[in-house]
Amino acid sequence: MQKTSCNSSQQQTLSSTDFDLPDDCWELIFQLLTDSDDHSYLKSLSVFSKQLLSLTNHHKFSLTISNQTLPFLPRFFQRFTNLTSLDISSYYGDQNTLLIQISRFPLKLSLLNLSNQPTIPANGLRVFSLKITTLTSLICSNIGSIYSTDINLVTDCFPLLQELDLSYPAKFISHTNRFLVGVEALLLTLFNLRKFNLSGHYYINNSFIYDLFKS
Repeated sequence: MQKTSCNSSQQQTLSSTDFDLPDDCWELIFQLLTDSDDHSYLKSLSVFSKQLLSLTNHHKFSLTISNQTLPFLPRFFQRFTNLTSLDISSYYGDQNTLLIQISRFPLKLSLLNLSNQPTIPANGLRVFSLKITTLTSLICSNIGSIYSTDINLVTDCFPLLQELDLSYPAKFISHTNRFLVGVEALLLTLFNLRKFNLSGHYYINNSFIYDLFKS
């Protein structure tokens, strides 16, 4: 009887611990679960166990910040340590203050989306770029007013940019020729630039397109 009890105890131990998958196996499973950027499946997995919660945190690469999520921002940045993409296009507050707050965290971001704002937050971007130097994609689509100085700002702050989106601005607060000069200087300075979205810029002509492709 004692022997049977011992075997039963061993079986119970095996079922609770020995069949747990190591972290490396779970990493491979996560990769097989989806072949797209949709990581919504991570939410359901994270409630299954503390192990999966810890692992899914590492697989969260993008975060959308809104007015509702702002109070939880420090907690998010501490939890999701591998973030590479931030979307603050749905945040309708002081983006300069928000960017300064974000810069206080040790993030290695490659993409920042600042679309749908009245202006490009120049002061916040300057502080942001001093702390976060890994940005390669900047999206500033549907900006209410773009200034010629915004082009110089982008050039100075993010020398590693590979993609820049300045599409569909509502209006320019500068002379068109001055803006063109800024764009030409940007093309000569950002050597890694591979994609430049200027959709909705009415001043573009054949000569400018030629210079753009030549650069």
